[in-house]
Amino acid sequence: MKITNTSTCLILLLLSLKISAQECLVEKAKLKGTYTGECKKGKASGKGKATGTDSYEGDFKSGLPDGNGTYTWKNGNEFRGSFSKGLKDGKGTLLYKRINTGDSIVEGYWEKDVYIGKYEHPYRIINKSRLVTDVEVEYKTDPYNKITFFITNTSGGASSISSDELPKIKVDEVEAMTGAYGRLYVNDNHTKKTESVIEDVRFPIRLKAKMGTEEVEIEFREAGTYIINLRIND
Repeated sequence: MKITNTSTCLILLLLSLKISAQECLVEKAKLKGTYTGECKKGKASGKGKATGTDSYEGDFKSGLPDGNGTYTWKNGNEFRGSFSKGLKDGKGTLLYKRINTGDSIVEGYWEKDVYIGKYEHPYRIINKSRLVTDVEVEYKTDPYNKITFFITNTSGGASSISSDELPKIKVDEVEAMTGAYGRLYVNDNHTKKTESVIEDVRFPIRLKAKMGTEEVEIEFREAGTYIINLRIND
């Protein structure tokens, strides 16, 4: 049988594609099957598309989805967004396909494949006055919906004054810029700190907490319990 130049070129092209497919590895088990796209050091890297039990099209790094892309599961569910080392990580949209009803959509942020909420961070410190030297916020998800301010005030270089002799500063006024809350109560029986608790908070809420002439403004986006530690240099 006579082999034409066209046939030879076609055979070489097919062999080249086969070798490329064999050498360009996709590490994620459910994406192993066929891969087309960029390759580096024998692994899918750059723009590409992998199809196995599931499929993914977008950015790859070292054989895994890494960057922006679209992952589609075999049941039709789909995630469009950011990936890191093969896991959902960052902002994205997850689409759940439903039979005989509308699809369900979840938008927000993921961290190592776990949904962390609509926002990347549950709070945002907007502003603080000059003598508020430090603002630390702790957050946990629970049904209590309250915000607690602890204040430690330090003397501005007055080393001869003990911490017990310093006048205690407390959050004694809270203005809700957005949202609402039930009540504020103050406990100043601590030795070195004062405690102000805001209860029955309706989130999201943006608060301006006032401590005499000082203030701090914070936006709380997710429901739960917040503990804010403030240091005031008076």
